[in-house]
Amino acid sequence: MSGLLLSGNVRVNAAVPAADCVAAHARAHASSVPAEDSAASAPESASAQQLFAECALHRYGVSAASRVEACGNDLASLPVILLYRVDGLSRSQALADLQREGALSDGSEYAQRAPAMLSFAYQGAAAGKGQGAAWIERRVVEWTDLCLAGRLRFSNQR
Repeated sequence: MSGLLLSGNVRVNAAVPAADCVAAHARAHASSVPAEDSAASAPESASAQQLFAECALHRYGVSAASRVEACGNDLASLPVILLYRVDGLSRSQALADLQREGALSDGSEYAQRAPAMLSFAYQGAAAGKGQGAAWIERRVVEWTDLCLAGRLRFSNQR
């Protein structure tokens, strides 16, 4: 589902430092996906993560170093959670689906971060009709900015 970020056309307020980093990751990831029926190789995916990390450290400084990996991982999982809102599900329906899938009970970093992502997904106005992809891109940049700046809190930080 991270394909929603593959457009390479992340158009958000350029004043948000994370915008460049999300766009760089999206471009690198898009260029590394060889075909729809095959996965990108590990070195190519690592390249997208490395570009993201370099950009994040440049934009946010060394104080962001401990958050870069987790924030980069969110680039794949947050769009999936945002889709619940775009698809018109209520927050309680989205939460029930995540629980049904066991996504919140396995003790993983995702299980710890997903409730905050879900809360974030339902803050503010929803996407306008036909604006789902752009809304998701904008919200991913907003989340990534909060994440890299250290303004997100989770029950069990890395």
